[in-house]
Amino acid sequence: MSLLSAFVATCYIFSVLFFAAGTVCAFDLPIVRPLFNSKLRKYMIYCEILTSGITESSHHLIVLKLVIIQLVNFFGGFNYALSWIMYIVDIITMGALGMLFFEMLNEITVADTVVKAIDASSQPIKSIVCFEDFKKLINPIWTPENIKVHPNITYANNEEIRDALNTTNQDFDQPRKMMLDVYTSSKPSKSGLQPVLVHIHGGAWEFGSKNTFYPHEKLLVQENNWVIVNVGYRLVPKNAYPTHLMDIKRAIRWMKLNIASFGGDPNFIVLSGDSAGGHLAAMASMTTNEPQYQPGFEDVDTSVRGVITLSGALDVVTKAHHATFFSKHVAKLDKVDTVFLNQHSPLSLVEKARGENKLVPFLLIAGERDGLTECEMSKSFKEAYNQATGGLGCELFLLPAGHHVYYITWSPRSLYISRVIQAWCTQLYIKNK
Repeated sequence: MSLLSAFVATCYIFSVLFFAAGTVCAFDLPIVRPLFNSKLRKYMIYCEILTSGITESSHHLIVLKLVIIQLVNFFGGFNYALSWIMYIVDIITMGALGMLFFEMLNEITVADTVVKAIDASSQPIKSIVCFEDFKKLINPIWTPENIKVHPNITYANNEEIRDALNTTNQDFDQPRKMMLDVYTSSKPSKSGLQPVLVHIHGGAWEFGSKNTFYPHEKLLVQENNWVIVNVGYRLVPKNAYPTHLMDIKRAIRWMKLNIASFGGDPNFIVLSGDSAGGHLAAMASMTTNEPQYQPGFEDVDTSVRGVITLSGALDVVTKAHHATFFSKHVAKLDKVDTVFLNQHSPLSLVEKARGENKLVPFLLIAGERDGLTECEMSKSFKEAYNQATGGLGCELFLLPAGHHVYYITWSPRSLYISRVIQAWCTQLYIKNK
């Protein structure tokens, strides 16, 4: 029994240290950001994933910690002095987690301000701490019942599949990435074809998948009867950029030809994307119908009606670490090529897209504590957009306590950004259908 108690105490001590460190990072204290921006930059992505998870699940973690404390006590884990010290640290950590949770709740005021700017007649957003949305607070992956999924539809043609195999030594996993999922309401619409939201997943152009059904997508299907499409695409290291962009355009081609069969309007497609997916969404909209990115389907119209970015990588030029990573790791170039970067950085293309009549409305959402795709990217993009258009067409929603990932599971923050996206999409459709 003493051996078991020692084991339980050891596990508890390490778990407390782990979550305490993550919670400290979640507050973005002045000592943390410079450390990861210099010596530990390559670990920033792991830090952001950890801190995002802790922040968005802070209420769940408090409950989990209370359960763990009872189990540790039951198995005699507090028979050791160090365990008691860690218990005090754990109590302090739970208090900090409570602060993170209330920071999320308080962001409803910011969300309300943005919704009012989008639609002056809108009603105030309801808090997630209410009967209607409490299920979302309890179950982070809650999904409405009236949704039908059409999974793993290949958008590539036979020639493109053969090319994907031949360029990767017959890696049959590559064609599987050239697929999409369609989500529709199980209750058919009586008002004709519905608008389409296409989401492009993030993952540093290197990992991630189309299989996540995001909170804002669930609301748009359930409450607005939109058709949702989640797109997969080929990734590095086996496929250098701009293969990613070409695949997104192939998916748009498929939707233009086929989405009507699922009740979607091929003439009203809105792109959304998180992180690297935000970069691809912006690039796809700003390079509409450019032949070099549409090999074999140069004449297909790949235009869209709007773009939503969540923590979008909208600037791959300004900061050296972004420029180096994108040039050498994503595009597989031998050196940092400034000309190439400016051709593939959405921020650099705003004026060009405006001149070519390719600049669609944008909704930018970013966390002010994001250390991976810093919120300055979205701020700079909005400033450039405003200069090009006279201040019309681009909305920016900054989350004061948001990190990089705040949109995958239900939390107060993800509900509020979902309501902002819902309002923006609704108004975009009303004004442009």
